Amino acid sequence: MKHINTPDRKIWTAEDPVEITQRGLRQVQVHPKIGFDFAAAMRAFLRADPDVIMVGEMRDLETAKIGVEASLTGHLVLSTLHTNSAPETISRLLDMGIDPLNFADSLLGVLAQRLVRTLCEKCKEAYTPTQEEYDQIAENYGSEYFKQQKIPYSKNLKLYRPKGCDACDHTGYIERHESIDVIRKIAMEEGMLTLYQDGVLKAFQGLTDIKQVHRVCTSGR
Repeated sequence: MKHINTPDRKIWTAEDPVEITQRGLRQVQVHPKIGFDFAAAMRAFLRADPDVIMVGEMRDLETAKIGVEASLTGHLVLSTLHTNSAPETISRLLDMGIDPLNFADSLLGVLAQRLVRTLCEKCKEAYTPTQEEYDQIAENYGSEYFKQQKIPYSKNLKLYRPKGCDACDHTGYIERHESIDVIRKIAMEEGMLTLYQDGVLKAFQGLTDIKQVHRVCTSGR
């Protein structure tokens, strides 16, 4: 939200609860007990002519439908959904009862995130994995895709493991780092162009200028 929060962009958020306040956002906490749920908040937001709507969670069909409708009418809609992976998000929303055609037109991308613990830089220990360990990693990754990464097995290949020191309280880890699964990347590998990419091509063709592409298509990168 911080990345897209600019003075010329009107952003409304519905959260339960509002955990982090941010200057410039219009943040609202939902109260289901009095009938002000995510769906009610979104209906109210649409009357305020927003540029961006952020909904804390797509919990039911009504909220999901309003989100799709808002997206189809030119609003950028951001939300979360509890699933195990990015592709499962599609199945979950379709199972809710979302119209597949409208959903296909409105979807820009899906990102699934997991937080992994980060090794302590001061004490992490390098080691050479066994051939069996390497083969298992390649198989889990997807052998064909792993070959594209060009990481052949050799005695110089290094992985790292935790050890523990005073800096990390002898846990071997400090903080956490995100592991991300982006479903749009799959479509792009098949030749899909984003709004931004298409705009850049049109700029090179002399059909528009790059400032217009940045102004109109930034949210679709």
